[in-house]
Amino acid sequence: MTPDQMFESFRKASMSSLQLQQEVFKQFSQQWPMPATAPGGAPEWVPQFQKRWAEFASDSLTRSRESLETMYKLALEMVALTSRVYESKTPEEYRAGVEEARIKVFDTIKDQSDTQLREFQKTAEKWFDVFNKA
Repeated sequence: MTPDQMFESFRKASMSSLQLQQEVFKQFSQQWPMPATAPGGAPEWVPQFQKRWAEFASDSLTRSRESLETMYKLALEMVALTSRVYESKTPEEYRAGVEEARIKVFDTIKDQSDTQLREFQKTAEKWFDVFNKA
């Protein structure tokens, strides 16, 4: 696997993560209850639900930011790693460097996928909690 292929795999994994987060946020934002304008106003549970939704949205955005920071940190590490690969003096050093980069990319993709699944589960559990308490 060439460094370009590794970066492309990393980029695809990062974009997939971002798209999943955007879709989850889009789904949540569509569930936002609007206060009733009919006589009598909103049901009593609406303000509490809106408060919990705002807390949840804030937590979700914080986790997304942290995930992006981690991805950028890993991308910088990959740049440094491939830079060292290009400085290889022998074919053995080059092969070892490419193998190290390949392992790093696949481990990163695996970790990112695992993290996405755990975050999705946490998100679903929190939303069920919000709806049950509303």
